[in-house]
Amino acid sequence: MIDYHIHTRLCRHAVGEIEEYAAKAKENRLLELGFADHFPLELLDANLKADVTMSGNQLEGYIASILSLKAGTAGLVIKLGIEVDYLPGRERITEKLIASYPFDFVIGSIHFLAGWDFTNPANIKGFALKDAEKIYVDYFQLLKEMAAADLFDIVGHADVVKKFGHLIDEEAAGEIRREAVAAIKKHGLCVEVNTSGWRAPVGEQYRSRSFLSDCFQRDIPVTLGSDAHSPGDVGKGFPEALALLKEIGYDRLATFNKRKRSFIAL
Repeated sequence: MIDYHIHTRLCRHAVGEIEEYAAKAKENRLLELGFADHFPLELLDANLKADVTMSGNQLEGYIASILSLKAGTAGLVIKLGIEVDYLPGRERITEKLIASYPFDFVIGSIHFLAGWDFTNPANIKGFALKDAEKIYVDYFQLLKEMAAADLFDIVGHADVVKKFGHLIDEEAAGEIRREAVAAIKKHGLCVEVNTSGWRAPVGEQYRSRSFLSDCFQRDIPVTLGSDAHSPGDVGKGFPEALALLKEIGYDRLATFNKRKRSFIAL
């Protein structure tokens, strides 16, 4: 089994040493562990101030530490990944920066809507000030644009907009959601089943069952990530996620090496 979404304390909202994450992965009998900490926002857009990513001067150290762990770890394959915020208008600088480093995989995620970090608990009041349906429509529109940008390998936590339990009738944003799924297919991305949703107020995985069913019907591959922010999170929720994927019809997971995709059986 694999876990392709592991953070480090460099992002300033995770704890534990990378060796502890690797030890937990071995304990859970994982085959591969993919680190994917937050890419420095300041390198993508100097106007975005957030304390939820590593700083620009820490990026080289992050890469060196994961590569060192990779070289020194037996019995577990370590992959060097990164989670990058999709920011409209910053596509070319994003492309240039990603290409500068030897990543095995790159997760594209959306945490910001017009500068509002809607995934941060400190900003939860913003939901009360906005129309819920519009938030969802805007989110999936941005997801569609992100897929079309051809920057990333994996779509991170694709319906994370529901994180704090602000749910709407799925059909209220159904059309734009289906357009986003179509764009994911057209541009050859893989989608992440992110189990951290079970640890959030919404209490379910990121990618609803219906979203995953849409992906399966379009033959969109999936991978698996715990979005671990502490060593104890590694592999958490995987039995439930695997059962769901098998019920839907999936029989394999995507893996990556030097940004080339392959598959392992569920």
